[in-house]
Amino acid sequence: MKKIVVLFLCISHFVIAQNPVDFDIEDFYYLKRSQSLKVTLNNDKFTIINEVYEKAKYNTANKLFFANDLIHFDSFTDINDIEAFTENASSKIKVDHFETKDSFGGSVFFSDQQSINFVFPAVKKGAKTTLRYKENIKDPHFLGSFRFGSFVPTKEAVYTVEVPKNVALGFKTFNLEKANVQFEKKETKRTTIYTWKANNIGDFRKEDKSLSILKYLPHVIVYIKNYKTKGVEKPVLNDVKDLYSWYVTLKNQVDKSNLEEVFNITENLVKDLKSDKEKAKAIFNWVQDNITYVAFEDGLGGFIPRGAASVCNKRYGDCKDMANILFEMLNHVGIEAHHTWIGTRDRPYSYYEVPTPIVDNHMITTVFIDDEIIFLDATDSYVPFGMSSSFTQSKEALIGISDEEFKIVKVPIQEKEKNTSLIETTITLEESTIKASEKRTMKGYEMVDFIYDAKYKKDDTSYEEYLNNKYQIGNNKTAYTKIDLGDLSSKNDSHSISYDIEINNYAKKIGSKIYLNLNLEKPLSTATIQADKQRFGKKIDHKYIRNYKTTFVIPEGYALKTIPKNIANELDLYGYSFTFEKKENKLIVNKIIYMNTLALENEQFEDYNIFIKSLIKAYKKSIVLEKI
Repeated sequence: MKKIVVLFLCISHFVIAQNPVDFDIEDFYYLKRSQSLKVTLNNDKFTIINEVYEKAKYNTANKLFFANDLIHFDSFTDINDIEAFTENASSKIKVDHFETKDSFGGSVFFSDQQSINFVFPAVKKGAKTTLRYKENIKDPHFLGSFRFGSFVPTKEAVYTVEVPKNVALGFKTFNLEKANVQFEKKETKRTTIYTWKANNIGDFRKEDKSLSILKYLPHVIVYIKNYKTKGVEKPVLNDVKDLYSWYVTLKNQVDKSNLEEVFNITENLVKDLKSDKEKAKAIFNWVQDNITYVAFEDGLGGFIPRGAASVCNKRYGDCKDMANILFEMLNHVGIEAHHTWIGTRDRPYSYYEVPTPIVDNHMITTVFIDDEIIFLDATDSYVPFGMSSSFTQSKEALIGISDEEFKIVKVPIQEKEKNTSLIETTITLEESTIKASEKRTMKGYEMVDFIYDAKYKKDDTSYEEYLNNKYQIGNNKTAYTKIDLGDLSSKNDSHSISYDIEINNYAKKIGSKIYLNLNLEKPLSTATIQADKQRFGKKIDHKYIRNYKTTFVIPEGYALKTIPKNIANELDLYGYSFTFEKKENKLIVNKIIYMNTLALENEQFEDYNIFIKSLIKAYKKSIVLEKI
């Protein structure tokens, strides 16, 4: 994964407030945030300096933890001339200690990301803090961007970019109308100055499962299109072609030596296979199983794949390393494979509108087999051959055909019919206790999510606790036995699990009648969206269909007195249907829940909540048994 826009990713779980800001009642806010980016060019060499300024105020003592601050940088940037101080009523105290630390973690194995950490001194109610520093940007492909909002409100935000007359600046703005951003372009004798300014910008507030903040956040992305020297125009990032040409220079630095072992493994994998699709699947599965994904973020090493021989020997690599070894193995056996750059779903950009490295943060391999385009992402250890990773659905893929030719192809969204769960349940009743045997067969992303969760999210819980938390079947008295989670390392197109459950005192007995709700599992019953807390869309990981086939065995001595009516609410984006059919001494209930979208926008929340309420109402329908 690339790391130049880590600061963008860090805010992907926040949204910007659009209500009028009353700064007097804020605990902490920015008086001003500004960046002044100046580009100079001498003898075909760029000097790019970004001056950063932040001034904040503490109205109360409730959020003094903001006195702990830091500045991020990496091998593409240097930080100079740091000045930080606190102002109180009659004093000004400078920060006298700055500590540089590595700032990576989580899934990142190695990174050149670092931070300069410090604490503003003597911060209390009424204090003001000021931070300013210069950021030296070493590569003209990474001018970056400016966000007009932050995690707290901002009174004034200003972004200025100054470039020489012989440098053509490109920029793309997003959502500026939401912050009433004012723009000015000014010409001087030698330079052009671009200025964006906004006032009274609301804060960011964390939301669960929101769409990417970048879909809503007012921000500007700037880049150098080209420059002229001695009457000759030299491209940097005019368009996608220039971006791809730069990527090619990086790709061509890949070490292609000592591939004998890689090729021997490849040949052994495919020796008994006939079709290209079978061969490609075997190679893909081998990389999934044998190369462990770890993230590297180290200068251009974060962009240039490591040699396939090294990755094969070490048995680990990042996304581009795994993409490259797939590329070498597939092409070695005559399967047309290509390096492919792509952004994840939290990057709402197009290569056509922003031809810069900010568009993509991932690399995969694309194969062409019998006129079919197949996207291969081995970083997802459980996605079956032929499926893209769920987080790249709908995204543009930049496929490198040759050093001169590329294609941009959108990754298809996998339709709900390919992401299915079939839940087959047989229920018996003894007194007020129900016993059930259940089998779940999952395909597509439903299968991928289950296997991933079972391997990495179960933690130290028992299988019983894990299943109870995941599916919430019955109530808190549900007991699980005979649990079989299947072979979690298999490479089948579907995965099945099974278990038995028992729930004491589940049925309600009143006189000669028993009331029983056969909806042991109620998906989406807690999915109502609170619009005031989910103001910027709701993300859905994948489309799906969940089919619950329940067989209830009518106990001896009882007759089925009341059966709920069939009901359905089948809409384009989501829906359900419940059907009931009595066969001899059994009641067959077929319940289908489906989701047919990857996103819900705010204007769709009301209709969605109405749908959820109708679903909850359907869940409440019970059957009635009467003693004969």
